[in-house]
Amino acid sequence: MITKLALLAGTLGFAAPVGTVKPFPAYHDGEKVMFAPEHTGTHRMASFGPWNLGERLSEGKPLDNRLNLYVVVPGGQYHSAARPEYDHNRVVNKYTVDGKVREWDIFYCFVIDPSLSNDFRSETDLLMAAHQTFVPPDLFDISDVPANSMLAEKLGVTSMAELGRYRKKGRGMPRVLIVPARLAVRAKAEQPDVIITHVTQ
Repeated sequence: MITKLALLAGTLGFAAPVGTVKPFPAYHDGEKVMFAPEHTGTHRMASFGPWNLGERLSEGKPLDNRLNLYVVVPGGQYHSAARPEYDHNRVVNKYTVDGKVREWDIFYCFVIDPSLSNDFRSETDLLMAAHQTFVPPDLFDISDVPANSMLAEKLGVTSMAELGRYRKKGRGMPRVLIVPARLAVRAKAEQPDVIITHVTQ
């Protein structure tokens, strides 16, 4: 019995870390980078529907010294046939150099204005859209919002009245709503050797 336990312990000791996530492509200023999450020791994943973004840091509150990873909904870069409401793009505000690992805050970016046709691939475009406003027409409903499913799941917003708390001056709504996911990971983001254009799951 002791021998079996020793063998089992040895096997577990050589197992891959629970938080291992393979590198995945993201956008930086329209170009592809490979985002490689690192093991953190928390054994808790930062997940978005069927997708894992890396093992979480223990402190999820956004910090000024961290870089940003944006999850943009909807987007065509990551697609799940079984759960298309989670289709999204991933955008980083910087890439790391010399193989250095950094900490990253994760932000959700929900497209509110249905007239936006942009497939967001840069932080600059996201921030511009977040500061721009549009006035929903009289018959505009929450179901007309491209990211309505994720607004309900992540923010509990299921009506235009509830969405109204994010209204800017006048009747204007942000074209893109950016909110902290209160998730953070450790990773490096580098220029890829192989470009991957579309990921499905």
